[in-house]
Amino acid sequence: MIKRLIAGFAIGIANIIPGVSGGTMMVILGVFQQVMDSIARVLKKENPHRGKDIWFLCQILIGAGIGVVGFSKLLEILFEQFPTQTMFWFLGLVVFSIPMFLRKELKRSHIQWGYVIMAMILIFIINMWNPGKEDLAVNPALPPISLMLCINMLGVGFIGGFSMLLPGVSGSMMLLIFGQYYLFKTYLASVTSFQIDVLVPLAIMGVGILIGIAVSAKITAFALRKNKNATLSFILGLILASSLVLIPIQVTYTLSLGITSAIAFLFGGAILALLNKMVS
Repeated sequence: MIKRLIAGFAIGIANIIPGVSGGTMMVILGVFQQVMDSIARVLKKENPHRGKDIWFLCQILIGAGIGVVGFSKLLEILFEQFPTQTMFWFLGLVVFSIPMFLRKELKRSHIQWGYVIMAMILIFIINMWNPGKEDLAVNPALPPISLMLCINMLGVGFIGGFSMLLPGVSGSMMLLIFGQYYLFKTYLASVTSFQIDVLVPLAIMGVGILIGIAVSAKITAFALRKNKNATLSFILGLILASSLVLIPIQVTYTLSLGITSAIAFLFGGAILALLNKMVS
């Protein structure tokens, strides 16, 4: 149980970082296929192990929830004090995940480079639409509850849930593209206030997330069933491209910044190895 909570915690943290994918973290930790299979079985009409699958998913979700809420404030501090080093830390997590993915998922399969390139192009297009990360501070202003806000939160949750499971596709980046990331962070940062105008939108968003996860899992499970090699090659392309778009290029590097960024990059790899060992 502790290992699954830790895996969920890491997945939750990844999902609130623009450019970092919760799906990639699942691949890194070796739970991607298990999560996909569990969701697919839960949605089946006949499943003698439904309770076991639900319990497994609940442990992942509880850990993810703790990671999202607990890391939200720390993320703001890291980006405010050490923005470049923080990005290189995340970059290390993704880059060092690639050989693990090849070893665990594609060890007996031939990579189909057409699907790899197709996935990379998709990520580059998404990144071009990304309006940027000008201000990662939470806006304290909360909109009043209305029908349109509820519909909006349902859609936001669906987008986040759908992209949450796709390796290489950042749910936070998708919310940033649709202009909803800062509102999402505002609700997360205010959740401990237990205000109605915070809890209601978050609850509706949670429903949207569950729907998005269900749809995404169905599509992914179908693709893995029909052509596993092509699907894994596509996922490899998503991870490769997501590592490239994380590189901070609009930064003036000094010797000290270069050294600390390199250390942060290696630290990301070390954290990845530790996480992988803890959940294996």
